[in-house]
Amino acid sequence: MKTYRAGLVGCGRIGTLWETDPPTPVTHAGAVAVLPQTEMVAGTSRGAEHLHAFGKRWGVDALYHDYREMFAREKLDIVCIATHPGLHRGIVEAAVAAGVKGILCEKPLALSLTDADALVAACGSAGCVLSVNHSRRWDPAHRKAKEMIDAGLIGDLVTLYGFCQGVKPFPAWTADEEGPLIHDAVHLFDLFRLFGGEPTSVVGTAVRRVHPFRVEDDSQAIFTFANGLSGVAIVNELTRYHRFGIEIQGTDGVILIDGNGPSWQKSVDRTDRINEPNAQIEWYQLDPEPFPALPATSSILEAMRELVHCMETGDTPSSPGEDGVASLEMVMGVYESQRRGNQPVTFPLAERASVLYQLRDEGHF
Repeated sequence: MKTYRAGLVGCGRIGTLWETDPPTPVTHAGAVAVLPQTEMVAGTSRGAEHLHAFGKRWGVDALYHDYREMFAREKLDIVCIATHPGLHRGIVEAAVAAGVKGILCEKPLALSLTDADALVAACGSAGCVLSVNHSRRWDPAHRKAKEMIDAGLIGDLVTLYGFCQGVKPFPAWTADEEGPLIHDAVHLFDLFRLFGGEPTSVVGTAVRRVHPFRVEDDSQAIFTFANGLSGVAIVNELTRYHRFGIEIQGTDGVILIDGNGPSWQKSVDRTDRINEPNAQIEWYQLDPEPFPALPATSSILEAMRELVHCMETGDTPSSPGEDGVASLEMVMGVYESQRRGNQPVTFPLAERASVLYQLRDEGHF
């Protein structure tokens, strides 16, 4: 069995700091450590403290402050990217130029569609497998929900309802570019595409109501999909609690996946009781059903396992670079709707620069 040399760019929380002991895993470094086919041989970070903590935690001596130097010296097969998204394009292009064959990159893929398009093109032209860590793509509950929907267990899809609230390390978190839309709702929008297909348009808001961020703290959006399905997203950084979830509503049932785990309800015909004395149930109702048993696994471990598989077989990852572009484009669509006075915006977007910067230039933030 071939062992692939891996390097980490970015030694923060999702890169290494969140990891348990022994690894669960929940980080890039943990996934590389657990998978027998991969070995973490090098890492790079701008900060010395995190870099040395990474080296000590994983027994890595090849530590760098410049990823270009790491790429030049280490002959890596795989690169894990866990940095600020504004840096992703330069890292990806440098990794591809150094001959790296597989990249697992954090979401959002970039801060502009221009950069996202460019890094996807760079990987494609070099034959480098690019996988974007939309982590729920590998989560057993979301995968099982997709199987249940495809099997018709909740009938025809009617509406997707998603919520993403208070996800930041509130109240200390601030950022110049990454509001709740671009930092967190990319996960939600990726799930909208997983279950609903390709969006055709969006009407949305992106406003700053409370916090002195240079980005939005509140957003609502309604997406329309090619099959006529609608998706409603509530996204904000206004709560003192964390909620993230998606409710998938069908003609014959509902699937909900949130912080309490997955559940589903099935529509049951109770019309035979309409004429019963004192009947309280006079129509179809939703009855709880046991959610199918799920395997115990780690999403990021499955992402890394799949990356190696795709490098060896030429298969496409569950979340390729194009999906990273698409979820970012949905965010930019919401921004563009706000910029146009909350008018409908159609996809694909012609403007590939950051609409967030345009909103700032026009005085919205």
